[in-house]
Amino acid sequence: MLDADLAVIGAGLAGCSLIARLRQLNWSGTIALVEAGRGPGGRTATRRRRDRPQWRLDHGAPGFHLDDPLPEGLKALLAPLRENGCLRQAGGTVVTLAMDGSASRAEGAADVEWLEGKPFMASICEALLAMGEGATTQHFGRRIRTLQRDGNHWCLSEDGSDWQLRASRLVLSGSLLAHPRSLAMLDWRQVPLREAVPAGQDPDLDHALDALAQSRAAVRWNLMLDLPLNGDQLPRQIWLTPEAQEHWRVERLVLHPQADNRTGLVMHGLDSGEPITPQTQPVLLKQEEARLRELLPQLLQPWPDLQGACKAAESLGVMRWGASRPLDHPLPQSMQWCDASALGFCGDYVEGPGFGRAEGALRSAVNLAQILVTQAA
Repeated sequence: MLDADLAVIGAGLAGCSLIARLRQLNWSGTIALVEAGRGPGGRTATRRRRDRPQWRLDHGAPGFHLDDPLPEGLKALLAPLRENGCLRQAGGTVVTLAMDGSASRAEGAADVEWLEGKPFMASICEALLAMGEGATTQHFGRRIRTLQRDGNHWCLSEDGSDWQLRASRLVLSGSLLAHPRSLAMLDWRQVPLREAVPAGQDPDLDHALDALAQSRAAVRWNLMLDLPLNGDQLPRQIWLTPEAQEHWRVERLVLHPQADNRTGLVMHGLDSGEPITPQTQPVLLKQEEARLRELLPQLLQPWPDLQGACKAAESLGVMRWGASRPLDHPLPQSMQWCDASALGFCGDYVEGPGFGRAEGALRSAVNLAQILVTQAA
């Protein structure tokens, strides 16, 4: 069994930022990062292809924005990323697409100063982990199925293998293992965190689980295409107006020019509300791919070349984000750390500026890092 002072589940912005900030603050404990995916990124992940090594597609968030004033800890965390060019102002134009098919200058949510990772979004999390040098191990492709609280330790197990990890402290950088949606989506009997710590053993954790149980999150079905078209002169993002989003159940389209004069396209499809289970997901994935591809000719009328290229596009499938963005009932900051269980939370689902966005994930990680360092002092 592997051992660590701290286990962090989830290698998205929150988990990677927590580790980087702990190391900035000279926290010397051993850290184990556990992630179900093949690499860091979470909802800022980047799709890669073995047959074309230079091909990259940011199939989650294409960028993010930050609101001033930023706390000093967050400024310190991001400063090295800005200095080495990993975090830069996004290039390309952003336009808005209306119901009548007209495209115009971006307004509302799209009309902000976007930041993005260079050369791709996953580079941000990769750089954060590189900052977190020290006694840190990374365990990718490990989906935690069982959590156990054994005395003063957490025990993490992966379904279908002998892999196990024991840690003195545990941090969840996503809410799945603490939320009732895990029951249907992953076919679990009970919320894993609730099963690990029965009600009454840690009042702080009880309150946190009650708060999280009320929260809802948006689901996204992101269609990924590889287009035979040079997209350098095309918009970087095409946002649909609220009326158009409601009508077509599509939020936006994002274009990624590639080094080989082709273009990656990600279509962010909104959910219809159908129940998602391990049994229904394969059918829903096919349904959403067909629906989104059928809509493309209508949505791309202002760009005939792009519209035509979609007819010869290679589909790379649909990526389902089960909780692409929390919608309500944020977890109060006062509940980020449950001392009796040695358990912490960080992510965009934590209350504060940037709730539901990348900024919220970053801020919550910085805040939790300070809590852990203060405890160790």
